[in-house]
Amino acid sequence: MWPQSYAKRVAADLETWISNGWVSTDNSKAILTSLNKEDAPSKLPVVITVLGAVLIGFSAMAFVAANWAEMSKGLRLGLLAITMWSAYGAAAFLHLRNHAAFSDAALLIGVALFGANIMLIGQMYHLPSDFSAGLLAWSLGGLVTAWAVQSRAALAATQLLIMGWAMSVIFEGDLHLSHLLLWAPAALLAYRLDWTPAKHLALIGLFVWLLGNAPTVAENIGWNPPELLTFLTALFVVLWAGGTVAEDKGQPFARALQGYAAFIVIVMFWLSHLLEEGISPNGAYLIPLIAAGLTPIATFLLARKSRTIGLHDVIAWSLFPAGIFATGVIANLGTTEQLMIIAPLFLGLCVWLVTFGTRRHNRFLINLGFAAFGCEALYLYLETFGTLLDTAAFFAIGGILLIAGGFVWERLRRRATTIQAEATS
Repeated sequence: MWPQSYAKRVAADLETWISNGWVSTDNSKAILTSLNKEDAPSKLPVVITVLGAVLIGFSAMAFVAANWAEMSKGLRLGLLAITMWSAYGAAAFLHLRNHAAFSDAALLIGVALFGANIMLIGQMYHLPSDFSAGLLAWSLGGLVTAWAVQSRAALAATQLLIMGWAMSVIFEGDLHLSHLLLWAPAALLAYRLDWTPAKHLALIGLFVWLLGNAPTVAENIGWNPPELLTFLTALFVVLWAGGTVAEDKGQPFARALQGYAAFIVIVMFWLSHLLEEGISPNGAYLIPLIAAGLTPIATFLLARKSRTIGLHDVIAWSLFPAGIFATGVIANLGTTEQLMIIAPLFLGLCVWLVTFGTRRHNRFLINLGFAAFGCEALYLYLETFGTLLDTAAFFAIGGILLIAGGFVWERLRRRATTIQAEATS
């Protein structure tokens, strides 16, 4: 949550707290004064320092690589060890001097040099080339460093390395289950440090791993794209609903879970426009069909735990996996009319998403709904009118419609966000 919006929400809540006698008028003024302080330390020096550490790490790698052939093995090993441990030693010294930002920067350099050492030593002794194994060793080293010194910078770098390791294995076509062995302790440290960027990286890493493995799992089971999209959409719809209920109960980071899940659901549903294969005839569709059928039950049970979720929200959530599965069924009939069904449904769900975000004072969901609606309108225009008009008329009419549509849509978006801002204030 941005500081300005947080201050507005606290200011609005303070009126209720004062009227209920929970906070005195003098204390409310002190709270508002603390929120409006402009003398908070700037984070720009920290950002610049970390970026400088990244550049130093790359420069060290480049220098060693450029002079690698001219060095003896002893000199190479000594240089690699000295540079890496010098970085860690500098981090310890800076930590003792209470320079936390510079200490994190030095640790980041140390983690980068550890990875460089793995690659260069492997090259020196002609070890078998295994990019995934190198990333795994690098990730393990970064994870040990992050846990040992509770470093945020080392943790963020390690989380990115773990994601890179996962994608390198997935791109080879292998099912990557061991990812969780590294992801779990990194995510635990993110929550232990209570650092929002690391929490986001943990959630992104989990979703990247899940979505990356999905095609391999679908191939092993025998699912066609409609079954895979249906199952994944049902899963993320339930996560979306769960995050909504968790936010109502005041759980931390629940809004972020909603945002990621909603974005993935919208993308999955739009991908159903491109489906050319239908539901597989071998009976493998039963699991996705059951998942789509259980979605309204699961979301309804979750909605009962919240007073802000209505029956129409449950229906809208349920239409996401059901619509994808229906598209796959229609594709099996040998017709090309899927767009006639999926496009109006998608536009209607985008309108619901805008209203849902407005009711929940969630600016991200509002903007996501508007953006998805605009992209769908543009896609429909390109799919339909592009084949009916000559090139000049196509671009002329398209430009006019885009300008007019963008103007109207922006006014609607601003009105929705204004209503949301007024509601919070």
